[in-house]
Amino acid sequence: MKNSFYVSVMTVMALGLATNASAVDGTITFEGVVNDTTCTLDTNSQNMSVLLPSITSTDFTGANTAASSSAVKFTLSATGCDVGAVSASVLFATGGNVDSTNGNLNNSFAGGTDAQIRIYKADGTTPINLANYGESASNKGNIVSGNTTIDFYANYFSKNAKPTAGVLKTSIQYSMQYL
Repeated sequence: MKNSFYVSVMTVMALGLATNASAVDGTITFEGVVNDTTCTLDTNSQNMSVLLPSITSTDFTGANTAASSSAVKFTLSATGCDVGAVSASVLFATGGNVDSTNGNLNNSFAGGTDAQIRIYKADGTTPINLANYGESASNKGNIVSGNTTIDFYANYFSKNAKPTAGVLKTSIQYSMQYL
């Protein structure tokens, strides 16, 4: 009995002295911002509708092209931002109506056209791939006196050489972040 007690004590002591071998492979750094207040989306920006002009299927030069019509500008704005915040950006939600193959918005209107909506950055020419979460965040707006505006453009896009005629209606959810 004495031997078994002695073996048990020695085993526990040996296990207590054993150390695990490990190596450091990298570091994860977390960053964030705590603001005194958050920006308030302008009421015209919260649930807005962007009306594109009526076009014909001949306004497309081929498959995988935007319509030759001018893109329509829309602006998301916020007020009451923390005076310490310097910029704001918009994050569009992936999924839902987003086409995972090209990042455009699919039509959600039953029986409508097979055309899509493509969103562009503030320059009006650089498309945003909405399937890549966070890509839109590079389109920033400066916060001046607690207010910000962020411009985007929208235009028709067709995956086909000639899209079908019909109504186009789609939507996307978004959130605004500020730093």
